[in-house]
Amino acid sequence: MKQENEQLGRSLLETLYELARADIPATLDVLAEWLDAPEPQLRGLLTRLDAHGLVDAERCRLTMKGLVLALATAGSRKLAKHAA
Repeated sequence: MKQENEQLGRSLLETLYELARADIPATLDVLAEWLDAPEPQLRGLLTRLDAHGLVDAERCRLTMKGLVLALATAGSRKLAKHAA
């Protein structure tokens, strides 16, 4: 279960990044739709990520620290696809 939450956390960071790039306001509704996850689970995850300084949970936005992690995660996935 912990690994599942970590994966969802990484996906949430990437999704917040992609939404910002597309100029789409991030809300719990939008995140739930994009990630196919229940809003209460996402709300709790946003709160935990906020506690680690990765997001501003109230505004559904990445912090600079979260942005760096989101970009690193996205880059790792792209490299893994090309290596496979």
